[in-house]
Amino acid sequence: MTPDERLLVDHLAAVDRLEAGFDRAVERAGALLPIDGPRIDALPIEAEETILAFLKRYEQFEDLIHRTLRLVSQAMDLGRRDFMTPRDVANRAEKFGVVEDAEDWANAVRARNALSHEYPLDPHKRAGQINAAWAAVPTLTSVARNIRQFVKQEGLVP
Repeated sequence: MTPDERLLVDHLAAVDRLEAGFDRAVERAGALLPIDGPRIDALPIEAEETILAFLKRYEQFEDLIHRTLRLVSQAMDLGRRDFMTPRDVANRAEKFGVVEDAEDWANAVRARNALSHEYPLDPHKRAGQINAAWAAVPTLTSVARNIRQFVKQEGLVP
């Protein structure tokens, strides 16, 4: 097995592991989301922790899926290591059929970036960030499934 294949195998195993935790976090947060600004600041601390757990799982899962998409793109481009913006990754993944809609994936990436780089004090903005992540749950789940299928179909790992 080549180092690139080994790295892809490791990423796929990590995707499986993170997805299990992500699914649990989605299930727990489902009763609370989507949410609006006034309600967000009135949540009991336990409910707030449930949402925060979902957000952290979302950040980790999206980031790993994105890095895995980059590896798949490199493998399909015969190992080229060009610099790829998140949009480049989305477009290539859409071209390969791993991402159904590059714009949906770009929205999922933007939601993750907003979560990890900004904590707005305004409850309406916080609710908007949370709801954007919540709306992207089907995209993350779909892309993770499609990556597995694509890697197998293309024989990218032994």
